[in-house]
Amino acid sequence: MQQNSLRIFTLCAMAVCINVILGSIITLTHIPFLFLDSLGTIFIAANFKMRYGVITGLCTNLLLALIHGPLALPFGLVSLTIAIVTTLCTRKKFTYGTAIVTGILLVVIGSLVSAPIRVILYGGFGGLHKSVSDVLVFSIQATGRKAITAAYFGAVTDGILDKIISCLLVVWLSNLPQIKRLLRSFSLTKEEAYEWSKENS
Repeated sequence: MQQNSLRIFTLCAMAVCINVILGSIITLTHIPFLFLDSLGTIFIAANFKMRYGVITGLCTNLLLALIHGPLALPFGLVSLTIAIVTTLCTRKKFTYGTAIVTGILLVVIGSLVSAPIRVILYGGFGGLHKSVSDVLVFSIQATGRKAITAAYFGAVTDGILDKIISCLLVVWLSNLPQIKRLLRSFSLTKEEAYEWSKENS
């Protein structure tokens, strides 16, 4: 059991690296409405217990804070939300249809968490780097609406495509034969795991 947990933590560490690397690449290339910085968190949360998804999400923001600065830390609450919602949505089979619904819920619920953080840190806008949704946020604020409302709709606009694509990618990855074999190895009994390791050695 302890060895199994160690293997899962190793996957969590890999997922954190994937989050940071993909997120940094997308940010540097300025691809609109795409981040992929929670792909690893969604994968872990969809395939393992909630605590592993939570650990992956929080560690991602800790690493981002070390690389890009402490402003990444508050958004750890968003990563926490992503892990919890994903786990709850994927208790049964994770299909492409479920992935779309999960992606929508992730952005609708996650934006409730990220909107106040955006208001406090960036006045409701997306962050230090300009995004397409900043125009929407500015327009909503110009109508006299509260900054929190503008920030919420800005967050939804920023994240809706990203979260749906991320969830669809996780379903695709999880159904790859090599990944399916790997995931199956974590759910076996000790005797079955031993036989599985012999067959695949």
